Amino acid sequence: MNDTVAAAKRNIEQVHELIQTIFTGDAAAAEAALQQLMPLFAEDFSMVTTAGQIASRSQVEQMFRRGAGGRPGLVMEVAEMEVVWQAGVHIAMRYQETHRLNGVATSRRSVVLLTCAESAVRWNYLHETALA
Repeated sequence: MNDTVAAAKRNIEQVHELIQTIFTGDAAAAEAALQQLMPLFAEDFSMVTTAGQIASRSQVEQMFRRGAGGRPGLVMEVAEMEVVWQAGVHIAMRYQETHRLNGVATSRRSVVLLTCAESAVRWNYLHETALA
């Protein structure tokens, strides 16, 4: 595994740990996690949600702010990370994300486009597909 792939995998795990903290933490923990999370998204970041909606970086931030602390007990897991494309510091990774809350598990398969520069990994685009 090359350094770019390793950095991408670590970053995907880090981002999901921060998101879990936003949804499960108290107000101070959620805000601290949000302050760490948002700089990881490029200014022109966008995503396609599991519902097929296109969301900008600012809309994603507002979604996290609205949901902060609202899912105590949520456990998020990331698995099956694999490279689907790479060119230098740019990489597309596919992974499966599972949310467990109150005995119910939901999963999605996602593809994220990342830039892995020496100083930071930035999320450029994310596409999520809900799994049955």
